[in-house]
Amino acid sequence: MNTATLLQSSQRIAPATQHLMRWQEPLATRLRYGHNLPGQVANRLLNVELGLYLLAELLPMAPPEALPDLLNGRESAYLKRPVWTPKQHRYLSRCQLLLAPYKDRATWFNALAKYNTLPIGPRVFTLNANGVYRSGVDMYALHERLILFRRALM
Repeated sequence: MNTATLLQSSQRIAPATQHLMRWQEPLATRLRYGHNLPGQVANRLLNVELGLYLLAELLPMAPPEALPDLLNGRESAYLKRPVWTPKQHRYLSRCQLLLAPYKDRATWFNALAKYNTLPIGPRVFTLNANGVYRSGVDMYALHERLILFRRALM
């Protein structure tokens, strides 16, 4: 395969990867302006919450720090997982694309730390001292996010 063929195939793939992050809009814009969040903070907030949602769906007893292991398909959190449905396998596959940067443990831990410093208002989850997450918002906001996360993973 020559360089021209590689460039042509990468040009066909690029528009698909640009579309991956559109699942967040218009909620990210609404969060950004409604809670006065700077830059891409609302988008990152939704990425972290998608990761926490994935953990809750696939490994409900795992700590939030287990996401990189889940995305990479290794370590005890992944290896001792329960039997998943085809839908759950699709969720993991989709998140491996959407949350690819969080396959790196340091990146995920940094994102969790930043998420925990955000004001309670825009967040859906609260991380406590044990690392267990729980819902921290009203039912309407939680319902809206759950619908968003499910659509992103379909």
